[in-house]
Amino acid sequence: MKKIIRYASAIVFTMALTNLSFAQDAVLTSNPRSEMMVKDLNARNPSTLNQKIDWMSNEYGNNGMYTINNVNYMTRYDNEGNYIETYQKREWSDDATPEILKSSYSKSNYKDSNVTSYWEGSDSSKKGYYLEVTDARGKLSKVWVDDKGKFSSAPGRTKGMKKGDY
Repeated sequence: MKKIIRYASAIVFTMALTNLSFAQDAVLTSNPRSEMMVKDLNARNPSTLNQKIDWMSNEYGNNGMYTINNVNYMTRYDNEGNYIETYQKREWSDDATPEILKSSYSKSNYKDSNVTSYWEGSDSSKKGYYLEVTDARGKLSKVWVDDKGKFSSAPGRTKGMKKGDY
């Protein structure tokens, strides 16, 4: 009898999680702006049609995270649902990381931090990088770097920044 109760509890719990997942998807697609972003992303990259896309909102807009052929992508949209750019996750290494990025990182305020996630812009017209770095105390910082190696704590905000702002 205890086994039956345990199995039944596990089934009920699994069904509740599944329903929660569908509810979250429904919230995303019930928003016209969200629907517009999904349609736009599917049109830009038809491979996303059958992929799970994890959407996250932040003060700069919405990020859609997805994986195609074991490669992780992040597509950014502004707060109005307009496409901004797509990043591809890369490995931070001496061989693979662009020299401009390594050089500017070694001179930045983040040089003593550990790069935990590194993304490179995959749009030919917009080159840039997104990094997640963790300092010695475990504090996570999210930073953007333009194609010239200028750092910013916000996407697309490197113009007019002075040394010490990054």
